[in-house]
Amino acid sequence: MSFNIKKFLCAALLVVFLLSGCEAEQQIPSEISVSGTSEIEESLPFPAEVCGVTLEKAVEKAVSLSPAVTEIICEIGFQNRLVGVSDYCDFPENLSLKTLGSTENPDLDGIIKLKPDAVFTLSLLSEREIYKLNQAGIKVLTLKAPRNLEEYSTLYKEISAAFYGNELADSLKGETKALETAKRARAVLENAAKNVKTESFIYVTEKLTLAGSDTFESAVLSLTGENLCKSEGYVLAENLQPAYIIASDKLTYDTLAFDDVFSAMIYNGAKVVFVNSARFERPSARTAEVFTKFTE
Repeated sequence: MSFNIKKFLCAALLVVFLLSGCEAEQQIPSEISVSGTSEIEESLPFPAEVCGVTLEKAVEKAVSLSPAVTEIICEIGFQNRLVGVSDYCDFPENLSLKTLGSTENPDLDGIIKLKPDAVFTLSLLSEREIYKLNQAGIKVLTLKAPRNLEEYSTLYKEISAAFYGNELADSLKGETKALETAKRARAVLENAAKNVKTESFIYVTEKLTLAGSDTFESAVLSLTGENLCKSEGYVLAENLQPAYIIASDKLTYDTLAFDDVFSAMIYNGAKVVFVNSARFERPSARTAEVFTKFTE
């Protein structure tokens, strides 16, 4: 076979290949072949932004330096992703994981040795600590401690998004699994409060201060009635007359009875209920347990 014949055959084969490629391209359905960003691309789980940090993939190995975050991670079904927790993480009781200090004094070398994808915390780590973890390829996800029910939902949403990304939920069309988890968490809290009516209340912390209107304690308990303490933050006791004095279980009845302000409220008919203050300090599904004290 001469050189010219070989060239002709190669050219002919190339033409056939190009024509068949064009025909295949024309057969692609119009609803799949789109210009720009498609709905399919928008619903892909990752990359996702969580707590202002971009995650390229789902967190497969996590360290939690917050007891509340640890509870939520386990609650939503990702306990098997945890490789380490803080010294204060004691629930669920069967964790049996490496303890790595706390947000105030994290064991950075221990964390890096475990090679997690991300470290979750409710308190801001120092710039030096964040830098060292980032240099080791570890994302630091700093969550916000909730002060109201919206922020409580957001806490669940952010944690869930680290594992689910933007993946669409099966039961709620158009909503992500992270958003569905957040809505479910808030619903659990609201349903637990349905059968409790306080009319009016104050919440007394273990330091004998009142929880103001912008606190998480107030937000949760306001599902049952009105917080008479309208101040912001935690303030000294005022001369108020609530129907209920809801107090930290770290206090006693005698402590309140021997305090001039609270004893006056009790004398005028205020009922006293002690609730587990840790349920506010560690916001999770267990926060709903505060309402069981009213029915006992």
